Amino acid sequence: MERKKRRLYSPRSRTGCRTCRTRRIKCDESPGLCNNCTSTGRKCDGYDFTRLPRVGRLPNSPEFQLRINLPGMSSDERRCFTYFQTHTVPRMVGFFDSELWQRLVLQMSQAETAVCHAVVALGALHEDSEAKGMPLQKVDLDHNDHHRFALEQYSKAIAALQRRLQSNDPQARLAVLMCCVTFIFFEYLQGNRGKAFAHLQNGLHVLANHKGEEARALVMSKVLHQPANGPATEKALLRTFAQLDAQSVHFRVSGSVTTLGAQNGYLAADLLDQDYSFNSLEEVKDKLDPFASIVFRFRTTCRPLLRNPQTDIFQLSIQHQKIRTQLMNHISAFESFISHSPPQTTPKQTRSINMIRLHHLVLMVDLQTMLSLSELIYDTYLPQFQTFVDLCDRIITSMRAEYGRDLSKIVTDMGVIAPLGWTSLRCRHLPTRQRALSLLDSWPHCEGPYDSRFFASLARQVVAIETEGEVAGFVPEYARVRNISLEMLGDGRHAVLCYTLSDPERGEGEGEVLRRPFLFQ
Repeated sequence: MERKKRRLYSPRSRTGCRTCRTRRIKCDESPGLCNNCTSTGRKCDGYDFTRLPRVGRLPNSPEFQLRINLPGMSSDERRCFTYFQTHTVPRMVGFFDSELWQRLVLQMSQAETAVCHAVVALGALHEDSEAKGMPLQKVDLDHNDHHRFALEQYSKAIAALQRRLQSNDPQARLAVLMCCVTFIFFEYLQGNRGKAFAHLQNGLHVLANHKGEEARALVMSKVLHQPANGPATEKALLRTFAQLDAQSVHFRVSGSVTTLGAQNGYLAADLLDQDYSFNSLEEVKDKLDPFASIVFRFRTTCRPLLRNPQTDIFQLSIQHQKIRTQLMNHISAFESFISHSPPQTTPKQTRSINMIRLHHLVLMVDLQTMLSLSELIYDTYLPQFQTFVDLCDRIITSMRAEYGRDLSKIVTDMGVIAPLGWTSLRCRHLPTRQRALSLLDSWPHCEGPYDSRFFASLARQVVAIETEGEVAGFVPEYARVRNISLEMLGDGRHAVLCYTLSDPERGEGEGEVLRRPFLFQ
């Protein structure tokens, strides 16, 4: 009986040029351009500098479909694109659905090389962060293949954008904006808020054709006055940039120093004259994001004015009342929409409703406390702080029940971290404070620029400072921390908390800045 000959197994080279790997032939790997390509008149697409370690096939990965839709990509690029599609996107939109992330970015990746490379870069970095934790202490180009590969893809996206802009194609603007959004989250995964905010400002400039405060006001105004039949892509980008701007409002970054506190900003009249009527939870949130930015920025504007004896307090109060009335209109329209809608049946829908109610409560307490210079005013709102923590606990429990151990390290929406962080910083009722800190510790992830470890570390230092000044279990005004900023040292682990103590009679910026070194954990 004739024996069947066995084919000898020979693993395909992972270091050949991209053209030979696409053709599935052995590459001679000549330096620069391979002879297989040049001798036959083919274009050699060169070599990948970094290859990722081999892994088993990702679960739920439509690899065959991606091979058809994304021709010419290396296996590592397809792998990271697949990870982005099947893991990054579903996890990043755990609170609210997103037209941009669930449809638009995937479609544009098929047509725009720059967007495709940007998405691959984000997928590579996200895959590594999910495996090793985040935010990254620093990018490790010497030992981490994912980091090197991600930065190579990032560079390819920049180069492809530069070539794209030379074409004068009006569609290139959409590619630039989509890359900006992707780059922002690429930087968030590395803890680089400063670079992320720079991409945000560039995107606002491209979107509004203006810079600075004018660009921000124009984008928010467009979101609030979008025509129902406007271009879907433009609407999705406007909503996303308004959301990203609202998320950035609590941070000012200069070098290694991060200051908590919104940047000053002016208010356009049309932003405070809205008649709300909602048809979906996404629409509720789209209109809430710009308004949250207004509230946070107005608080920062109030502080120096309240300390100035020449300020017309009456005019300031009128502006404050307009904002409060607008918030109440939004709350009323939301509750009317919920009462006339079919019962919410999915955990995500219930979670979204709880999230909107949480943010309504936070904004209302923020408005009701911002005209006082005393830190004692927060003691009046203990029941509201306890409600914040209850709602956050409910939302976190819902996420854990739905995703189990597959919880993402980063989500696109502002969720529970800011309310828990604010509670742990401003609520001086120790049991409520400790419960908020415990929830932050149990929720090690980022919501845009909001890092739960960042807020937990800051809050623990503030609690320690205020505990040292307690008198019979009560923290007096002079022992309460008012303003804080964080200075990160070079190793990424040691930091210095810079803070001032409360003094309602002191002028803005007159307090002594105290420093407290600590280990950032």
